[in-house]
Amino acid sequence: MKWACFLILTIYVTINYGLLYPAESETRQVRQLDGIWSFRLDEAGAGENEKWYSLPNLPEPTIPMPVPASYNDVTQNVTIHRHIGWVWYARDFHIHVTAPRWVLRFQAAHYESRVWVNGQSAVNHSGGHLPFEADITPFLPAGVNTSRVHVVVAINNTLTPTTLPPGELHIHNPTYRELETPFDFFNYAGIDRSVVLYSTAKSYIDDIGIETQSIDFDSQHVAQSATLNYTVTIGGAQSNALRVLIQLIDATGVIVANNSDSQSRFVVENPHLWEPCGMNYTHPCTEESYLYTLQVTLYNEGAFNDPVDVYRINHVGIRTIRLTDSKFLVNERPFYFHGANAHEDSDIRGKGFDHVILAKHFNLYGWLHGNSFRTSHYPYSDEFYHMADRYGIAIIGETPAVGLRKPNYFSAATLAHHKQVVTEMISRDRNHPAVLMWSLANEPLSEAPEAEAYFSAVANFTRPLAAGRPITYVISASYSGDRGIQFFDMICINRYFAWYSQSGRLDQIPSLVTEELANWRQRFPNKPILMSEYGADTVPGLHNDPPFMFTEDYQRDFYLAYHPSFDNVSSIIHPDRGFFVGELPWNMFDFATDQSVTRVGGLNRKGLFTRQRQPKAAAFVIKNRYEYLETVKVSL
Repeated sequence: MKWACFLILTIYVTINYGLLYPAESETRQVRQLDGIWSFRLDEAGAGENEKWYSLPNLPEPTIPMPVPASYNDVTQNVTIHRHIGWVWYARDFHIHVTAPRWVLRFQAAHYESRVWVNGQSAVNHSGGHLPFEADITPFLPAGVNTSRVHVVVAINNTLTPTTLPPGELHIHNPTYRELETPFDFFNYAGIDRSVVLYSTAKSYIDDIGIETQSIDFDSQHVAQSATLNYTVTIGGAQSNALRVLIQLIDATGVIVANNSDSQSRFVVENPHLWEPCGMNYTHPCTEESYLYTLQVTLYNEGAFNDPVDVYRINHVGIRTIRLTDSKFLVNERPFYFHGANAHEDSDIRGKGFDHVILAKHFNLYGWLHGNSFRTSHYPYSDEFYHMADRYGIAIIGETPAVGLRKPNYFSAATLAHHKQVVTEMISRDRNHPAVLMWSLANEPLSEAPEAEAYFSAVANFTRPLAAGRPITYVISASYSGDRGIQFFDMICINRYFAWYSQSGRLDQIPSLVTEELANWRQRFPNKPILMSEYGADTVPGLHNDPPFMFTEDYQRDFYLAYHPSFDNVSSIIHPDRGFFVGELPWNMFDFATDQSVTRVGGLNRKGLFTRQRQPKAAAFVIKNRYEYLETVKVSL
């Protein structure tokens, strides 16, 4: 019996946003430009008019600043911590001109970025959390073997009603500028992911897309064959002599399929499937899922052994996705999301990427038996997706459209930017098997009349790009008030009964959760439901009997009170009548926010773990819960 994925990808939209992750090969060099850069504030916003980009050094005063890192918490200077506006980075490096094309790539910078190379404008980019790049070859002197390169970057963290996320700047007086942000996390800024230099030939592999079209199972649900669609785009100098070879290689190094067409399909016999972890029928989340490698070789006719370009995607997973009216199916088996959402947030680094934090994050996911997370509330660094692919941890990839909490935020300008962000995110992440769904916004004012047309447009734009995934957004509106989710595939709701409402009343949770889920089901009987956030702030070490808010005891009992209501309508515990497909606590870790009377120490303390990654009592509750969910026998 052959099952197709939720949406078969037949057309790829290719836009040059820096899609392929920088990877070394026989033909490509990759050099990290991370380290200490020169840095300074530009409080007057004068740097561009004064042409700081053309100077050999940034004007003083400058300080050393690590890249990648948010700049806000690196110093003891509160002015830097709360700065709103332009900052400047600069560094020099030498390049050995051993290739005809050199590309400078920023994995992400927040928010508005302008880059100059050797005094010339190289690239501008609007938006954080996603990569951008520029071919800097035209800025290098011709006819030399080595060259000194001077890179200058200006970054502005000011948010506006048309940025994602939005914000509004209020200037109270010359010394008091306030950025109003309708979201509950700190607006960290700077070059918060790696800066990379990589080389290619004049003709090069520009883009690759691969997606499972279908899997043929036998009566015992063993995969007999799989069909994969792929497309390869060649950039740069074109020639009739150019040829391409696409090979799919298994984990032992054996070539299992190949083709010489730039857009076609593979049929793989007896495929090994990529499986999400943490289910009764799959592997534990401390073990690895199965990945293939897609190798693309560009060469001139008759010269295969002297390739022009070689690129490998080493995280190809064969799997399908399909939604019914009550189940989320991966490889035609019911999947149940159980994990914890998080922020890219840590001490000193802010949102800066760090391999130590990455490794600890996934180590704790294994300890917790978590099998999924949402990239709340923006696309994470590429390395998170690579690790999730490896261990079979499911991802709901989310855009930075958080805080659309005013009717005027649903503007034509915001919609245009929203479409840009969706395109960039899907272009970057579509080849990751771990990405099972796209979330296009978090807690918008979806009850507003303006939201209906806005989200209809976002959904219609995204579907042709979605690469086999369902689409959703995360809802804080009531079941009767929401106007946008009708255009999407699944219901994801954030609810905080006994916290933001019914404060302190743990006894009210079971009936409220049961009623909430029933109401959503009654309105949308053909859409599965996921609890995408629920949680309570907790000060570590604080206790009280009976449990009071902010104590570890309260957070522990808070979670315990929700779970029976989930189980009553679970799609895996009650496959005949269940429609509830997952639970994702908010949050995995305590994280930084703006200072306020409700955020002691400038932290949201809803973490199962502290910001230093130490468990609170509730972490053990969730661990036990997820160990139990792994034992639930899932029927086909």
